[in-house]
Amino acid sequence: MSQNKLRINVAFNVMGMVVPIAIALVTVPIYISYIGTARYGVLSIIWIVLGYFGFLDFGLSQASANALAKLTHTSKDERAEVLITSLYLNLSFGALGSIVLYFSGRLLLHHLQPLSDAMSTELDTAFPWIACMLPLALLAGLARGAIQSRERFFDLNLLDLIGFTLGQILPILCIIIIGPSLTVVIPAAFLARALSVGLNLGWVVRIEQLGTLRVFDHSRLKELLRYGAWVSVTNVISPLLTSIDQLLVGSTLGATAVAHYAVPMNLVNRSQMIAVALATALFPRFSRLGPEEAMLLSEKAVGTLGYSLGAICGLGIIIAGPFMSLWLGVNFASHATPVIELLLIGAWVNGIAFIPYSFLQGQGRPDLVAKLHALEFLPFIVVLWFLLHQFGLPGAALAWSGRVAVDAALLFKASRFPPYHLLRLVPAFVLLLASYVATQIANGSILWSGFLAGILLLAFTGCAIAFDQTA
Repeated sequence: MSQNKLRINVAFNVMGMVVPIAIALVTVPIYISYIGTARYGVLSIIWIVLGYFGFLDFGLSQASANALAKLTHTSKDERAEVLITSLYLNLSFGALGSIVLYFSGRLLLHHLQPLSDAMSTELDTAFPWIACMLPLALLAGLARGAIQSRERFFDLNLLDLIGFTLGQILPILCIIIIGPSLTVVIPAAFLARALSVGLNLGWVVRIEQLGTLRVFDHSRLKELLRYGAWVSVTNVISPLLTSIDQLLVGSTLGATAVAHYAVPMNLVNRSQMIAVALATALFPRFSRLGPEEAMLLSEKAVGTLGYSLGAICGLGIIIAGPFMSLWLGVNFASHATPVIELLLIGAWVNGIAFIPYSFLQGQGRPDLVAKLHALEFLPFIVVLWFLLHQFGLPGAALAWSGRVAVDAALLFKASRFPPYHLLRLVPAFVLLLASYVATQIANGSILWSGFLAGILLLAFTGCAIAFDQTA
């Protein structure tokens, strides 16, 4: 596989994330304007809970992607065995999961999120639609894995973009036409997801030339479940590690505080698009390559990613205050800006950790990833609870950044990544800290932020040329 193809795939993945960001920048203020901050906070919690219940695919989406990547040049019949076996399993687990979600998820949401009587009624009425989204999520994961295994990232991102656009625009249209209620937003979101999943499955049927659904291979079943069992452990713990902060914010400070935290967190997640794009493009290759070749590839990826992502996060820290004020208003920005500045420091560390994470799973060691996440869970809860009660929303951001730093260190250790290669990233980290310090002592004006952003960009470019071997 040529390096040019890898760069093109990464570019497709980045573009597939940039356009949704642009769409979200327009739609989020509309959502908040029409349904209010409290309802938007409730929606954020709903998507978190729904994402958590996605563990009920028992790692089969990732397992099938890994298996299919190794079968890229084999017959369509061998690939069909993996696809159809995974399809039937995901349908079964999705149906079971929707029942579990319906009866337990509603109680969980009411416990985690204090709600008014009117909003509680809206949530109860809309909850069957939420439960029915789970099978769709599992089928979408299977389809994405099949497309990813063939490195058809243009097709994958085009389908994702269509699905995201539907998921953003259709609920807004329904809110404007029918009314600003959860009983309107959630069914509209379900319809959008159903259309998106249908498009993805149709692509898989066409490309894989599936002629029959009467294939179920028990030997493949054992292989998929063996790999997926460890991925499922990660799928149980990882959503909690990435969302427990929002859940505790909601139960401690209320739904409005969730919005003040969730919006910065969503932006931070988007800032990691290069890391996600690169790790996604590398996963099929990590699955096919031997250990030495895969490690050489990961070393190059870490160096390049460290400086490119550092520039994004550093610039984000500097412009966060003026941007949030212009986007969502001064009052919202006063709560959200200290959060996003701290989160962006952690986002840089977390983004780099995508490479050893993808390396370990691609090389058939999802067990190591699962064990490390299990090790982190309880200490993170304790630190998060303490810092949240001591410092409020900035405390939660600090706890998250600390947790991802520990996670990155453990993943690099588990993958046996050469430590001296990480030393090349020290200048990038120093520049990142300098950008945070500058925002704390500067006056925060747009003109001053623009000046600092220009200086920082030049500094990152110079350090990348000096210290990144692939620059």
